[in-house]
Amino acid sequence: MPQNTQNQGNQPGQVEIQQCIRDCMNCYHVCLQTAKACQQAGGEHARQEHIWMLHDCADMCQAAAHFLEHSNPLYGYVTSAAAQVTNHCGEQCALMGDDDCANACKTASWSLQQVSKLVAF
Repeated sequence: MPQNTQNQGNQPGQVEIQQCIRDCMNCYHVCLQTAKACQQAGGEHARQEHIWMLHDCADMCQAAAHFLEHSNPLYGYVTSAAAQVTNHCGEQCALMGDDDCANACKTASWSLQQVSKLVAF
């Protein structure tokens, strides 16, 4: 079980955690908007695997944000997994030419990686 390495009171990492929550929720919204736009566009963008990936990325971002908001002691596991999912989604969005989604995912991935470093597994 991960141990939270933050101190009581003026907790180190709070700025990073709050930024990560914002980045995750932005990625959540962008991925859902992108999935809707891809379904409407049709063709290669509307492949079921691509739509599922966008929804899965959104779900992971939302879960990570919730774990962080609640200071769940297991957040390190969730943020680590979400960092991998958002990184993969960002790479796939870049290949599809969707820079907005790619950037939102890459930003969330970086924030999630930073927050994951705040806890020891």
